[in-house]
Amino acid sequence: MSRSQTLTSINLNKEVYGSGDPIVCLHGLGANIYTWRHFITPFSLNNKLILVDLKGFGASPKPYDTNYSLEDHADEIYKIILEDNLTKLTLIGNSLGGGVALLLAIRLCEQEPARLSKLVLIDSGGYEEYLPRYLRLVRSILGVLIVYLSPSKLAAKFVLRACFYDRKKITRDQVQAYAVPITSPGGRHALLQTAKQCIPPNIAEILDKLKTISVPTLILSGREDRVVPLKVAELLHQAIPNSTLEVVEQCGHIPQEEKPDEAIARISKFLAAVN
Repeated sequence: MSRSQTLTSINLNKEVYGSGDPIVCLHGLGANIYTWRHFITPFSLNNKLILVDLKGFGASPKPYDTNYSLEDHADEIYKIILEDNLTKLTLIGNSLGGGVALLLAIRLCEQEPARLSKLVLIDSGGYEEYLPRYLRLVRSILGVLIVYLSPSKLAAKFVLRACFYDRKKITRDQVQAYAVPITSPGGRHALLQTAKQCIPPNIAEILDKLKTISVPTLILSGREDRVVPLKVAELLHQAIPNSTLEVVEQCGHIPQEEKPDEAIARISKFLAAVN
């Protein structure tokens, strides 16, 4: 299987597999490309699969600046879309990545409608009143102390336990994959800055624009998601006109890791149906 790994001209780390109509995957807060490992084989067979580490996460740079808002993250991915001249694009976003994907979908539908073909939201963020409890903690002064003083593996394990319905499925490899980037220079800074800025000041305006997303949209949610409740997926389904809501039973916040076969099957069916 072909694979390339590069730093883009805007310095985000990305991995590219296969060829065909592009699929861009955007991970959640504190995660990285590793979360999509089960997607590589099935979705690179007929598509160009592009996995991106958001600024401040994974192997992407982690500068000590304050440009970590949801809009900043969306701007960086938008530049990749233009830089790589991506068309007939499917955007897939989980959690924070879902919020970034929503901003991108709104922008692309308004400004570059030929580029975006499909949208997949996996346990996506979207509504301030349903901000996860651990995220509220991280945004507090106590949270700052916890992020800077807690061992990275302990922090990664804590978040994974919140994200999984079946905690027995959490592996040492997962804990390691999410702990290592936190310890790299700027890792904790990036995590805190992103957490503090994950709710845009114009959130009401953005939510009102969800109705302008015109592409077929799959909203996938774990029934037992304790991070972003199913209610958020239901609200997104109501707001996005051409959307379908599907629920993965006995599953938490990251179906692509906890129930990858089912998540892949649901997404593959959706992509085949709207081609």
